[in-house]
Amino acid sequence: MWLSIRLPALPLQALLLGEASSRSDKCAQITSGASKVNAVLESNRVVCLDDAAFDCGIRVGQSVATALAFCDDLRLLKRNSNREQQQLNELALMLYAFSPAISLNTEGVILMEIGRSLSLYHGLNNFLAQLSAALDKEQVSYQLAIGDTPKSAELLSFEGLPYSLSAWQEKQQKINHAVIEKQIAKMPVTRLAVDEKTIEKIHSIGIKLLGELSRLPHKSIQKRFGGALGKYLSQLFGDIPDPQIYFSPAENFDQKLEFIDVVHHRNGLLFPIKRLLKNLCRFLTLKQKSCQCLHWELFDSEKNSIGFEVLITDEGVSEKTYMELTQLNLERYSLHAPIEAIALTASKLSDLNTINQQLFEQVVPFKQSSHFINKIRARLGNASCYQLEQQSQVVPELAQRKVMEPAVCYPQNKKQQDKRQLNSSRENSGSVATIASGALALDLDELPTRPAWLLENPEPIRFNQRKLLYKGELQIISSQEKITHYWWKKKIARDYFLAEHENGTIYWVFFDQLKQQWFLHGIYS
Repeated sequence: MWLSIRLPALPLQALLLGEASSRSDKCAQITSGASKVNAVLESNRVVCLDDAAFDCGIRVGQSVATALAFCDDLRLLKRNSNREQQQLNELALMLYAFSPAISLNTEGVILMEIGRSLSLYHGLNNFLAQLSAALDKEQVSYQLAIGDTPKSAELLSFEGLPYSLSAWQEKQQKINHAVIEKQIAKMPVTRLAVDEKTIEKIHSIGIKLLGELSRLPHKSIQKRFGGALGKYLSQLFGDIPDPQIYFSPAENFDQKLEFIDVVHHRNGLLFPIKRLLKNLCRFLTLKQKSCQCLHWELFDSEKNSIGFEVLITDEGVSEKTYMELTQLNLERYSLHAPIEAIALTASKLSDLNTINQQLFEQVVPFKQSSHFINKIRARLGNASCYQLEQQSQVVPELAQRKVMEPAVCYPQNKKQQDKRQLNSSRENSGSVATIASGALALDLDELPTRPAWLLENPEPIRFNQRKLLYKGELQIISSQEKITHYWWKKKIARDYFLAEHENGTIYWVFFDQLKQQWFLHGIYS
């Protein structure tokens, strides 16, 4: 069983859907001719028009001169086959939720095999209702039809859904083939998907309806009109198979919108950005992927481009988050010329992580919110945020390094395991880390953890032979930790202590044995 979705206004609506609006999203409307009279041209002939142009007397097939004679304010648009194909692909992604067997026709027809989907949607009526609601949200004009073959569904879509629904048998949950043939027989031969010369030959022998043509012997049809028409009719009535090439989603997301009217300010880009992000989220949901980087590119009228990346550390798919981060990034750029097109690419995809939970036990998975980090990167640039990665080094400033990759969140027991492994590597290294100078003997595991905030360069502090001074008085409150290392290069010999400031802040200080100078190295939270 097949369903056909005919898009009669695809050449026009594919162009208008890429048109940017300078108004807010609530006011942005994409309708066929709400403010202008539009017509699409190909080879200097009108191939598609809106209702306003039709009311002016313009018809498909008219020349440019004839169309302009009917309406001086007519806006003529050049047909963009690539944009039409992109629009068909976007609709196919949306329709994947209804059926995986989807075939795209270059004439603006989408064919779907729906026989195996009816039980999932509890019957044809529910299926058609949900499908129509989804298509209405896409703001496209469409006509539906059902058929027992791909070509019968495609042909009946000229007449609309009620015409073909008369063949549906609700109790048997199947299509009556005899009724389909009867409905097709009433249609004119001009509906056939064949060339104009073949239609003229059929008319030349006085045949106007498909029923009259189907009563001719098959051999006579092939002899008079060629084998292509004979094959078409055989596939139409199901006498021979009609194999389809099914749509397959791309591995990565890459879409571009070209504007009919250029955009002069950033607010005018919000509507096309939102549409591209909507398509991206639909793509990611279908592929069960998450995106780590969005690459935007703006093309202006001076043939220049502005490219920027939006880094995302969240593992989920959120159109709202993507929109907010894109707007924050966009605020950092100025438009020096009107924008003609915008493109979005997402190639760094990863599998979505799913969490299995017990049926009755309430388990809260370990999760770190990274939305704040994303917003900081969007405002200040990608290099403004980094994470610290632990290294197997004893010298504090070498025990961690900056990395720009998104932070990886571990459960608490994983953190403890990594800490034990790091301590073990320190003990096994060729360095010395001991407690000396008559201080209290403490085991290494009992020492306070090192502060997360280390100064990039240790800052010298004063010592007046009695006490340490750093914006006030410091008092040593811990035993000594001696660190010696790199005797073969630039030797390090330091005595580390915890020092409490008079305002209560805890500092990490050390005495450099080689320089005979006190330094401040870290601050505890």
